[in-house]
Amino acid sequence: MSVSFQIKVNAGNHDRNYCPVVFQLDKNNALLQGAALNSLVMKDEQGGVTAVQVREVGDYYHIHFVVEHLAKGECRTYNIESGAVWQKMTASGVEFIHEVSQKIDVFVGGSYFTSYVYDTSIAKPYLGPMIGPYGESYTRLDFETKEHKHHRSLWLAIGDVNGIDMWNEPAEQHGRQLHQKFAEVTDGPVCGVITSHNVWTSFNKKPQIDEVRTITVYNTPAGERIIDLDVVFTASYGQVEFGATKEAGPLGIRVAESMKVNNGGSMVNSYGSVSEAECWGKRAEWCDYFGEVGGHTLGIAAFDHPDNEQFPTYWHIRNYGLLAANNFYFNGGKLIKPKETVRYQYRVYFHEGDTRAGSVANKYQDYLHPPQVEIITLV
Repeated sequence: MSVSFQIKVNAGNHDRNYCPVVFQLDKNNALLQGAALNSLVMKDEQGGVTAVQVREVGDYYHIHFVVEHLAKGECRTYNIESGAVWQKMTASGVEFIHEVSQKIDVFVGGSYFTSYVYDTSIAKPYLGPMIGPYGESYTRLDFETKEHKHHRSLWLAIGDVNGIDMWNEPAEQHGRQLHQKFAEVTDGPVCGVITSHNVWTSFNKKPQIDEVRTITVYNTPAGERIIDLDVVFTASYGQVEFGATKEAGPLGIRVAESMKVNNGGSMVNSYGSVSEAECWGKRAEWCDYFGEVGGHTLGIAAFDHPDNEQFPTYWHIRNYGLLAANNFYFNGGKLIKPKETVRYQYRVYFHEGDTRAGSVANKYQDYLHPPQVEIITLV
């Protein structure tokens, strides 16, 4: 069955460049009844085509697209209609390759970007390396280093979960994050989504807390890569205490060695504070870390979500290359009652140039206040 309806996208108060957008429709909405959901495209008034991707999430369809360019204050009307089915290997979207056990390789626009590794021989899953526009990684992934060897590219961890260290990895004492199953592994022309169920355990594999993480990678250029992280903890095995530890969490990132401040890099937060002395242990909506990688200036910005507890978060950010969000150390830890859930959301933006050149502040507005979508009419 063919589909055709119109939407209006309003940029709002900010310029939009490669900005992810999502809106939802009830599954019973007549607009999509009987439609081939993998064949939708958007066409603007000039005939330009924008890819669309539809995901089933509970009782809704989530409709994803990326606004390449839309100036602040402008609106654009699109027809959403049936088009060609997206084919893998067209170098036009996000593609997952899951040929190797315990690893999913992520390609964007036909180029390798990263891997989600959930190897049970390693204490916790990680994303890495994170390949930038010139073939070098934005992050450090070094299995030979002895300096903070548990810092693997991009990961989730907390230094004290019921007294168990889930951040550091002391021999035969550290906690584990054990992969249980995937609830979703979906790629497409707009984004790729991985939802994994994990259980955080003691070294001897006694369960402490359940965790569901959703990783969304968007089809944006290599100098403007975007990853969204959505993490839900459930105290399935009794009360859980996240201790007041500076060993951060749940988000941790280790920048490339050449990017770190000790090698000439820089850090800045959303208030304009600069350096570890001004940024470590301070609240901010975001922190950006940038420096030279392979002869080019690259950066990584981590965005806190306003729905997170104690927003804006405190930051555990170091001259030696660590970039991590951490409320627990500065707020005295957290108790989670049996069966309660706690959710944390972050966006990580991998960019060319320094904070200004990478438009980090504006990109945060994309996360905080995305363009508004209005369904206008049937066509």
